[in-house]
Amino acid sequence: MDNRFRVFRKPIQELINLTEIIRKTLDNIYFTMIKRVLLIWILSHSVYGQRVIGYYPQWIQGSFGPDEINYSVITHVLHAFAWPDGEGNIITYSDMLDPEINSTVHEHGASILLSFGGWGNSDGFPGMVSSTETRQNFINGLLDIFNAYGYDGIDLDWEFPSTTTETNDLTLLVEELRSAFDASGQDYLITMAVGPSNWTGQHFDYEALTANIDWYSMMGYDFHGSWSSHAGHNGPLYSSPPGDPDGSVHTGINYLVNSRNIPSEKLNLGVPFYGKQFNTGEINGSFSGDVLDIRYSDVLSLIDAGWEYHWDDVAKCPYLQNNDHDVLVTFDDPQSIQEKSQYAIERELGGMMIWALGYDVSGNSQDLVESIGQHFLHNYTAPYSLLPDNVVLYDNFPNPFNPMTVIRYALPEDDLVNIIIYNTMGREVKTLINGQRTAGYHSLQWNASNDAGAPISAGIYLYMIRTGDFVQTKKMVLLK
Repeated sequence: MDNRFRVFRKPIQELINLTEIIRKTLDNIYFTMIKRVLLIWILSHSVYGQRVIGYYPQWIQGSFGPDEINYSVITHVLHAFAWPDGEGNIITYSDMLDPEINSTVHEHGASILLSFGGWGNSDGFPGMVSSTETRQNFINGLLDIFNAYGYDGIDLDWEFPSTTTETNDLTLLVEELRSAFDASGQDYLITMAVGPSNWTGQHFDYEALTANIDWYSMMGYDFHGSWSSHAGHNGPLYSSPPGDPDGSVHTGINYLVNSRNIPSEKLNLGVPFYGKQFNTGEINGSFSGDVLDIRYSDVLSLIDAGWEYHWDDVAKCPYLQNNDHDVLVTFDDPQSIQEKSQYAIERELGGMMIWALGYDVSGNSQDLVESIGQHFLHNYTAPYSLLPDNVVLYDNFPNPFNPMTVIRYALPEDDLVNIIIYNTMGREVKTLINGQRTAGYHSLQWNASNDAGAPISAGIYLYMIRTGDFVQTKKMVLLK
């Protein structure tokens, strides 16, 4: 079974039956309210580990195209960065927005959100959120971009609100975004990148925000850098040395879940595909000069050049030393990503987040993405560039869904493929594919409509793949 979107299914049929009774006896307003409660209950009983979010920065578009993203692992692409000015106008890099990027992501069954802010691009937030007029200007411009390019939502990466007024204004912005998205009739997402400590989080009203935020992504990196007193790990899972005041992934998750009451299923663990280079001779020692960011793909070159590899079993992270022992690099590798993946599963987190896609590319491999696929999603057993040994029909995601779901399948060779949706009476609802397909990994979206293009009613449906002698059927649940 593909564990990407496992859901506790035992009570779902009873819930669907109950909603049909309620639909017949209550008006639409009350039914909608009850439906939302039931959906929240179902999702709260999910087995977590369902989202893998990847930031796709503008500056990597030229060297790492959207078709190179590993969609067998990545569920949501965050296109970074746009930013607001103080009047609520939206600013982007001149070569950033491209409808081909969005269509490529969608063709692979993933979603794409437009991310705002980031370090160095957050100066316009205080002015933009400060009045009803500037917030509305921002929202109007955002919806225009969504309509023009096909984005599926917004990611907010304001680093960071610093006053009580900004706290309240950010909450108002998110409330108004949700109202505007609901009024649009589209299921646009609202997500947010957040820091791992009270220093970064004190001016976020998480209790008020959470009602309208689909998920948060904790930035589990930059625990040490030019600002810190010692050359520590970039993204330690646990504090090393123990009690290090600069913190760790573990202290960050505890802060957000235990102290700020963010539901674990709404929280993604962010992992860095880059490291920090210090001028120092030892881990946790003093350092001099500049601290440099270094991508994982460049770290591999240092390993190939003979730098010494060390594993910190307290931090659960590696580091490198050069032969002269005067330069040190802290970073994440497939083993540390495995440790963090297991931690995310144990803490029942809703997903993992990557900064940034393309930073781990080496030849035809994306080692860190593949480690997340193998150890977090548990549905990934070979490099993405290799063909599967057999035909595979994956579980659709999300499941339950309304109204859109993604169906993925894999072919070991070119073949004629037939994928059909049936109702529980065995009647054909929709033919999704009937034609030749190439070997490899494929995905498609279904919008809960029949062959005539009309929307169908809530219930349990079956989707079947037939190719050669291979036939397999799986169940999915449509909620309305």
